[in-house]
Amino acid sequence: MRGSIRRGGKRSWEVEVSRGFDSITGKRRRVFRTVRGTKADAERALTKLLREIDTGTDLDTERLTVAAYLDRWLPHVQTRVRPRTFERYSGLVRGHIVPRIGGVKLSRLRAAHVQMIIDQMSAAGLAPRSVIHCHRVLGQALRQAVRWQLIATNPAAAAQAPRPSRPDLAIPTPPELVALVKAAKGGPWEMPMLAAVSTGLRRGELLGLRWRDVDLDAARIRVSSSLQRAPGKGATDLRFLDPKTPRARREIAAPPILVDALRRHRAAQAARRLLLGEAWQDLDVVFDAGDGRALDPDSFSNAFRRIAASAGLGRTRLHDVRHGYATALLVGGVHPKIASEALGHSSVAFTLDTYSHVVEGLQEKASEAIQRVLGETTAGKLPGTGAAN
Repeated sequence: MRGSIRRGGKRSWEVEVSRGFDSITGKRRRVFRTVRGTKADAERALTKLLREIDTGTDLDTERLTVAAYLDRWLPHVQTRVRPRTFERYSGLVRGHIVPRIGGVKLSRLRAAHVQMIIDQMSAAGLAPRSVIHCHRVLGQALRQAVRWQLIATNPAAAAQAPRPSRPDLAIPTPPELVALVKAAKGGPWEMPMLAAVSTGLRRGELLGLRWRDVDLDAARIRVSSSLQRAPGKGATDLRFLDPKTPRARREIAAPPILVDALRRHRAAQAARRLLLGEAWQDLDVVFDAGDGRALDPDSFSNAFRRIAASAGLGRTRLHDVRHGYATALLVGGVHPKIASEALGHSSVAFTLDTYSHVVEGLQEKASEAIQRVLGETTAGKLPGTGAAN
């Protein structure tokens, strides 16, 4: 940081400190103070300002803009969310919030400013979920501003976001799931594909699976971490992160076909490990890149697109396999609570809401079951009823 002092008037001085460049706008960041008195007073003020900047207590609430505040908030929130989540936050801040209200003084920010962002994004044709997410990110940032006592209330709380639209899920049928497994057979992604189809694990959970989490004798798999690549980094910068929620940390049953395949896979992996010797990277991952290193999650998504296309399912995404697994559980008669636990959902209500199309079918089956019970009564009489009045 660099500081300077210049005379502003007969008895005033302008103190300026340069703080480099704004990570959001790219503009040079400067902090100014006006000091009345002697040059010695200005020098003391400069020393104080440099110390405040160094300790992070230099926020001038009267001059602080939304862009400058968000530039301070982003590094704070980066330490509290996952890399991919932070990447989304940064994208929304830089792409939608700062261009529209970045120059507004934080102390003068009102709900009308937030509503303007929402309305402009909606008018530009952005998906309601994207608009809602932007509103939530800004609301989160402004809640922190309230905690830091920079503003008294959160202007985002009074703004009205659009209602979320229910996404049209592309759910692979059981024959299509089988086709995906067959299309991957014999290739490097055969085992991850089989595991995805037979467990419904998320991409990061699947590639973050380690042998210590797999009990082949009990046919159980424990989800204890998720593999993610840091935004903007190379494929080598992979991180094992804890599950987002307590319910995401779970155990699921592995079907016999997966258990048998994992036994063969572990034996083949052990042979490769002996062959490579010291070149083997011992990360204990179940699905490795050939030398013990973890597989890049984005590489799996890219490979999946090629495999799905070869199976005639070009519009199917990797995450849709999870939807197919969930639907198969519910249609197969698995209780929604058990299915929700296997999927690591936040609640049973979320599972039922996400797969409401399946629930409707289950309601029809329940109606048919009641009809069968009633049909077994004689002469149309319910059990326990009589003809006498």
